[in-house]
Amino acid sequence: MKINKLLFFLLAVISLNSCVEYVNNGTMPDGPEKPEEQKYTAEQANPEDAKYIGDVFEFKAMLNGVDVTASTKFRVNGTNISGKTYTPAKLGDHSVIATMDNLTANFKFKVLEEEEEPEPKGNRIEYGGNDYPVSETMWLININGSNQILSYTRNGVECTLWALYSMEIDNSQNPPVPVNRMVTAAYVPMKNPTTVYFPNEVPASSLEYVNGGSVTINSNKVFDTNGATYTIATTGNSASVSITTPQPWLGTANYTIVATGANSGNSAKLFWDGSYEAGAAKISSKSAKGNSFNDLKLDINQIMNHKSMSKTQIKNLKIAK
Repeated sequence: MKINKLLFFLLAVISLNSCVEYVNNGTMPDGPEKPEEQKYTAEQANPEDAKYIGDVFEFKAMLNGVDVTASTKFRVNGTNISGKTYTPAKLGDHSVIATMDNLTANFKFKVLEEEEEPEPKGNRIEYGGNDYPVSETMWLININGSNQILSYTRNGVECTLWALYSMEIDNSQNPPVPVNRMVTAAYVPMKNPTTVYFPNEVPASSLEYVNGGSVTINSNKVFDTNGATYTIATTGNSASVSITTPQPWLGTANYTIVATGANSGNSAKLFWDGSYEAGAAKISSKSAKGNSFNDLKLDINQIMNHKSMSKTQIKNLKIAK
């Protein structure tokens, strides 16, 4: 009888120990020790890569530091989604509820309006996908050796010939070296036989490109031009004083030029919005023939000489033909 009671007591102790072991693995214990708290969280997994409409937003869920995304169901704005990704179609805040078994977590993510990449600022030449600064613009009207303005008849319209220079010059060298430069030439209609228009005083469509000029980038000529398209802005253009006044003639201009060459890839665009200096110079010893001015010559020395010369006046404004 005593043996049976002892056996019963031992079985009870073993049973009690087994119950305690089970409690420590997830069942509320009878004693003061508490089980490990289940911490369940959810969030956006790729905040750096997904911000805008059309981006793929990825979600993740964690339970006590363990990734349980595969076992989690996600609901976005009250609608169940398949898997862990969502592609929004509207801006603003979006609510997400994550569930796994009887666990729930929620969070929000914001869809932003994608900003357009701002237009590069400043006076520059765009070539080959890069920007190259220019800091000064000079316009020079063609004159002959007698200091007379030359005119040309183009489709029944009297025109003058202008060389349009925009450049960045390295003045530390002697002689100075053009670092970046675009030069083109254009016929500009005259107002009347005794009044000359500056290039930004006429519609861009009336500027007729004259074959000649070049584009220089990082002190290397990248191509000779054989075509150019001019665009003059509706603001930012002021006419200079009359060219009968002493040089230099000063004004402001806001325009672009797309210059092209003979070969594929020969294209560059000039952006200029600012002040210019204009003057008169003997650009070439030859006269323009047709729409070609193949002897368009004005090197950096001539430009620098023009910039440093004392103020003069164009004498005898009569048309020299």
